[in-house]
Amino acid sequence: MTTDVGRSEAPGGAVGWVETRLHLGPFLNALLHVPIPRNAKTFYLGGITLFLFGIQVVTGTLLALYYSPTPDAAYESVLSITSDVSFGWLIRSVHHWAANLMILFLALHVLRIFVQAAYKYPRELTWLVGGGLLLITIGFGFTGYLLPWDQRAYWATVVGTEIAGGVPVIGPALLLLLRGGAEVSEATLGRFFGIHVLVLPLLLAGLLGLHLLFVHQQGLANPKYPEPRPGRPAPARPPERLKPFFPDYILDEVIAWYAVLAALVILASLFPAGLEPKADPLVTPEHIKPEWYFLAVYQLLKVVPETVGVVAPVALVLVIVVLPLFDRGEEVLPRRRPIAIACAVLLLVALAVLTFYGAQV
Repeated sequence: MTTDVGRSEAPGGAVGWVETRLHLGPFLNALLHVPIPRNAKTFYLGGITLFLFGIQVVTGTLLALYYSPTPDAAYESVLSITSDVSFGWLIRSVHHWAANLMILFLALHVLRIFVQAAYKYPRELTWLVGGGLLLITIGFGFTGYLLPWDQRAYWATVVGTEIAGGVPVIGPALLLLLRGGAEVSEATLGRFFGIHVLVLPLLLAGLLGLHLLFVHQQGLANPKYPEPRPGRPAPARPPERLKPFFPDYILDEVIAWYAVLAALVILASLFPAGLEPKADPLVTPEHIKPEWYFLAVYQLLKVVPETVGVVAPVALVLVIVVLPLFDRGEEVLPRRRPIAIACAVLLLVALAVLTFYGAQV
């Protein structure tokens, strides 16, 4: 009597039917094995940012079903979403708050990685890709701000594109590229909508896949010990104790996601996204302010020459993105990196002060 060993070892039912044809078992098994040091302190900030991006995709898709990206219909479509569509106000408010929280948690994620020196060898490429994700996320906030086509959105976009136009050398071309003309108009709205719902999501999805691949291959950094460098003797250290990625770490992430989802619903219910009067290019509001994540630049432009106010933030972002290329020291503990930590503290204080004064009327 003969037996089919391969078929007897395969699981039954639909899972077995798929496995015998695609052989996904080894692939899925590899996905669920990521080195997670037990003393790693991630605070789940990266996973929360990923979860908020998923919320943005879902709610943004639902909003796009009812949105009309033309000056004549954009404002009315947003009004209809808020007033006529079942739970439209909630979906729009969740989208609004998820966008703000996504930028906040991404900034905290970057700060955590900097403090723990997790951008150093061998994770330089992971940091560089993360810098691209940060820029794209800010681009989401900038392009999505205009879409309601109300007074605040219109005039904040006028100010924001003028700031972009102040970049030396490429400023005029950048201004024309963003606006599609000399003024913020129908062409600007169409471009911002296309960039917001198509270009940026595709770019972010590609970089996000690359980022997750790098994290999977390298594992999470140990915040207490640097990675052994090639060609150098490994320093003496206790054996590294790892935490199972599945189900332990995944379960912790899911619990954090539930907490964030609850916070989103509460914020959206208590502080729903507002809508000012329809955009009017002939009536300039008394006080025009951008969203909180642009307030520091907004305030900086009030106290320094325009060229400095535009170049300084761009240069700062570039320095942060390429940080691993010139900070090659092996130390990872904050107390052994006093200069780097002091620079970060000064930067955070400056940003907090500028944001505070920028928020004042």
